[in-house]
Amino acid sequence: MDDPLDRGLMAADGQASADLAETLHAARLRTGASARALAGVLGQSALAVHEFERGDRIPPEGLLAVYATAVDLDEVHLRQLWRAAAAEAEPGGEASRDMVFERVYADFLLAHRPGFERTDPSPSLSVFASPSDVPVTDIVDALAEGGRVVLRGDAASGRTTYLHRLAVEAAYGIRHGQNTSAVSRVPFLIRVQDFGRGRELPRPADLLQGHGGEWPVPEPPDGWCERLLDSGRGMVLVDGLDEVPRDVQERVREWLRHLLSLYPSLACLVAAGAEPGSAPWLESLGFAEFRIGPMGFADVRRFVREWPKADDRVPAERWDALLRAVETSAGLRELMTTPVMCGAVCALFEGSYGRLPISRSALCETLLPSPDPSREAGATAPTGEALARNLSAAQQKAALRGIALSVLRNGTGRATHQQVLHQIHVVLGSRYDDSDEAEAVLWSLLSRSGMLTTSGRSDITFVHPVFVSYLAAGLFLDPEGLHELVDQAHDAHWRDTVVLAAELAARRERAELIRAILHRADAEPEHRTALWLVAAQAAEAVPELDPDIREVVEDIRAAVIPPRSEQAAVELAQFGPRVIDLFPGPDGVPPDDPSVPLLRRAAELIGGEAAEAYRGRLPAGVSYLGQPVRPRPPLPSYALETWEHRAAAREGSPEDDTRRAVRRGGDPLVPAHWDVPDLHTLVIEDNPLLTQLGTLTTLTKLRTLVITRCPRLRDLTALRNTGVMFLQLDAEPDDDQITALASSPRLRALYLPRVHAAFDAARLGKRLPGVAVLGRQRIRE
Repeated sequence: MDDPLDRGLMAADGQASADLAETLHAARLRTGASARALAGVLGQSALAVHEFERGDRIPPEGLLAVYATAVDLDEVHLRQLWRAAAAEAEPGGEASRDMVFERVYADFLLAHRPGFERTDPSPSLSVFASPSDVPVTDIVDALAEGGRVVLRGDAASGRTTYLHRLAVEAAYGIRHGQNTSAVSRVPFLIRVQDFGRGRELPRPADLLQGHGGEWPVPEPPDGWCERLLDSGRGMVLVDGLDEVPRDVQERVREWLRHLLSLYPSLACLVAAGAEPGSAPWLESLGFAEFRIGPMGFADVRRFVREWPKADDRVPAERWDALLRAVETSAGLRELMTTPVMCGAVCALFEGSYGRLPISRSALCETLLPSPDPSREAGATAPTGEALARNLSAAQQKAALRGIALSVLRNGTGRATHQQVLHQIHVVLGSRYDDSDEAEAVLWSLLSRSGMLTTSGRSDITFVHPVFVSYLAAGLFLDPEGLHELVDQAHDAHWRDTVVLAAELAARRERAELIRAILHRADAEPEHRTALWLVAAQAAEAVPELDPDIREVVEDIRAAVIPPRSEQAAVELAQFGPRVIDLFPGPDGVPPDDPSVPLLRRAAELIGGEAAEAYRGRLPAGVSYLGQPVRPRPPLPSYALETWEHRAAAREGSPEDDTRRAVRRGGDPLVPAHWDVPDLHTLVIEDNPLLTQLGTLTTLTKLRTLVITRCPRLRDLTALRNTGVMFLQLDAEPDDDQITALASSPRLRALYLPRVHAAFDAARLGKRLPGVAVLGRQRIRE
């Protein structure tokens, strides 16, 4: 009877066989296992193990999984080495043909990688594991182990770029023999948008045809796909799940469930929306969650440095000027948080020969749908789809404007499915009255415009808030529309639309808009500061404005900026990062200017990279309201009970010393011995016993309260009876705390320095009228 080890084995020599043998031998030695012990695990002889490790014979493929487990070796790596050795030993065999095809497929992916030529230069995306039970912290490691990963992120956050990058890196790995991490797997790109209507999702044998590109993929050898999936070397990358209606998402769910049950070792990455409600069923299929955070300034700097310059029309120093503008301009920094927007800014900057500032209206216009020269009715297409494909660029823009109007008026950042269908009918007319036809138009806009996305709730939103403001602004340029803008100008959700309408309006309408806002500010003291600031932002954004109006706006701006008291600084901070663009340039502020500490305070309350950059460039060693200020060391851990004694013992200390205090640790706050009538700012930290703030009501001048590392504090109701205007908490408040904050009459700003990436400041702000909600995403630890 034949030796079972000899059955199906082939003599092999050459580099591939030597690589396989060396890998097996090194792995066994690394684990300290003897050949005899490994032979016992494998059910083979020690001689057979030595023959495998000398390269005299290739072990059967079915033995590799056990071998890899026994010596702590990556199975995917091992299988790839085995295939190389087998192909080398049998050049005309099946393994050899598969290997040749995989190189052809890799060349195809590298030649037709979508969107990389100009708009996707190696962005540094902050991808991190969610705090749930994720066994690995690196997404590539998870895929290398055959993991299932959902990559969540806001629309246009770079998810598609990340998927394409993984596919390209895998293609390089195949083409150049790299055998590490996820690059050793063969990628299949699946664009869900291509499987909306009338086209089924691919069967396992047809995964290659689901690539979704405009170029036909190479024809594989018979049975190649099944052999690849069986070997555990496949990697499916599913893109666009949040850009299709719910019924298509349900189809994708069943398709994935079936595919992964057939091939449990198949690595799979699905790109989905940032909201937890977006495709919640992925968790039930065993998908670990990773998220893409917004691009920080370091990421933007790297992006701009790597932007492929078309020619020498923009000298290097002008690109440096763009980076300085991004660092200091809150408006520009607000735009450049995703690869798509960074690419658009770079393209616009290059196209304008390095002109600054970047016009947001011009930027939005460059990203709107362009005419499609290939659109045609198609005799066999259903009526709705034919009409959708036949939409002109002007019709698409009109439909998008109608949807933007619904989103703006909702005040939630999104519109319902039915609202969107209604707007399509209103804007495009009775021809799209039929629900199927309106649905087809919506499908076309979701999959092709690049402007819209949808969530698990089937609500529709835009990929960036600036598109809502820009598209809606174009609808308010007639007298009736300007009237509605003026009525809503105090509302934070409308301010950007007002500013962009001023950019788009003709000179006369622009002047009329700003005059009307200023007139309303005179009549409504409760909204005066907000209206003054939006008028100033509108004037700042436009190059042409009647001199008399600009003079009035500049006088008003000078009345509120820079702030002249800490209360004024707090009030300015509630208008968010964009107000920084109205501040005086930090490089031009004299060192002895008394406004510097208050500008620094306002920037500190606003937070974010632009504000921190502004603070960092302000001069030091200035005076505070005419009084010299010496650099103050950090306050020691004095208990408040003894604060008055410390202040009395230090005659000649700055007046501000008696207005600030830090309370660290200790017993619950006891007010009996407090005698600090001028206390304005209080920091409470590291107090595990603190549960409520009732004792603070005796501090009648308290305006700023910072609470950190007080884990038992839940009751904030006492804030209703204080004068606190600025509050900092460690975490997002719960419902009871929000109720208490909403009834705190003087609260103007809530700062949360360690919020989750999915934190929605606008949503919380809706529950806290008149309060600026400022959040800083926590850094991955």
